[in-house]
Amino acid sequence: MTSQLPILPVDCLKKIFECLDDDKVTLHSCLLVSRLWCRVSVEILWRNIWEFKCTVSQVYRLDVLSKIFSTLISCLSNESKEFLFNKGVFNSTPTTKFPLFNYPSFCKVLSILDLMIIDNNLKKISKNHKSFILLKERNYLIAQEILKMFMKETPSLKKLIYNSDIYGSKIPNFINFSGARDCLKNLSEMRCSSNINSEFFYQLSKICHNIQSLTIEFSITTLDGLNDLIFSQNSLKSLSIMRCIDYDDRNGIDCAKIVPSLTKHSNTLTKLFLQGISTLSFFTRFRNLKELHLSSEAGDFKELQYVIFPYLEILKLCYGYPEFEMLIKFLENNGKNLREFYVYGCDSNNSLNLAIAKFCPNLRSLYTQLLFDEIESLVVIFSSCQQLESFKTLWDESNFEGKKLLEIVAKYSPKNFHELTLYNYVKLSLDDLESFFINWKTRIPQKSISFIVRDSEFIKNSKKKKIIKKYKSLGIIKKFEYDEYSNF
Repeated sequence: MTSQLPILPVDCLKKIFECLDDDKVTLHSCLLVSRLWCRVSVEILWRNIWEFKCTVSQVYRLDVLSKIFSTLISCLSNESKEFLFNKGVFNSTPTTKFPLFNYPSFCKVLSILDLMIIDNNLKKISKNHKSFILLKERNYLIAQEILKMFMKETPSLKKLIYNSDIYGSKIPNFINFSGARDCLKNLSEMRCSSNINSEFFYQLSKICHNIQSLTIEFSITTLDGLNDLIFSQNSLKSLSIMRCIDYDDRNGIDCAKIVPSLTKHSNTLTKLFLQGISTLSFFTRFRNLKELHLSSEAGDFKELQYVIFPYLEILKLCYGYPEFEMLIKFLENNGKNLREFYVYGCDSNNSLNLAIAKFCPNLRSLYTQLLFDEIESLVVIFSSCQQLESFKTLWDESNFEGKKLLEIVAKYSPKNFHELTLYNYVKLSLDDLESFFINWKTRIPQKSISFIVRDSEFIKNSKKKKIIKKYKSLGIIKKFEYDEYSNF
């Protein structure tokens, strides 16, 4: 007799599959088990179907997006398919057969960015048709019908990714389509570029008031409609302002035009990411910040160094951050509550590392830079930051001998420490590695370590790979990664 899978209630299956939301590959395999499993898992997969491209390497991502695009085309109404055929977009009369599910109805995320990337890479759809139309017009018509479908079939979007001028393509003003009001009114997250037609922002501000996370990519400074959208929100919690690639003002982004709208949210904003901002004084009033990211010449720090953010837990600085004296003063005022501190893309300074040890006793994760003659400062950091669990370091000298570092980590790191990341080609011999893992094995309490390196030569060394494999099998190494490009 063949055994059958026990039939679980739908609600039970949903709760189980919800746990796989971040594991798209496993969730996708559930589609093949049974019709019931397929129905439940497909609904979760399509909430943010655009994320599925991240499950494959960069080479195959366009192929994944193309399949998503084809599925969306198949979901179009017969009226839309007929319209596109008559306009010369399709080579043959489209099928009137609908797919198994109404996929757009499951979507909680709409990425116009991904939609236009697909559209502009599928020129072959009408390449040989005698009624071949201009590519931009064709793209506009397809986008128009797909967006009509989303506005009508998607009950309530939660996230909108809307970057205009992708490949120079014109994007339909979908906010006027039937069903758009209900589809967009419950948005909680939005990522957009500032050069979107201001009328779109103005109309959205009339129907959407609950955006909690907003990311703005600046390319122009005409911000009238965007001001309306920001001001109309009831409880904005996360704000990211960054410079688009085509934004060529070397003086940085001037946020003065949106400051009045942002001021309304000074009590609710808890997360702030700023890239290429010309001045930082405008956010000194955001005293409830828990997370602050400053990147790429992030303005004048002179005033900010004296401001106290009593709830700040995460501070990340990447490239062009302030003078060490100002940063140390900021840590003196705000370091006590920090749980994560990352400082990247700078010259090393031992006084900063000693200040971290002095003013940031509750850190759990730290990313800083070390010089060989300053490595003893790491002992001070470990001694002072007894809750530290993760340490990343960027060496200022190529081919740095890592033996001393590993000895310090094994001997002095706090009892809950479990992750070490090394960047910039730290020299590690076979004996260095063997000695480190032997010493780690004898630590009390014993805790497996995650070991991450950025060194193209490390992973090519078969003997080093053998050591890693040996200590993974013994449970000493929990995770090993070769991470060549990431910073934080």
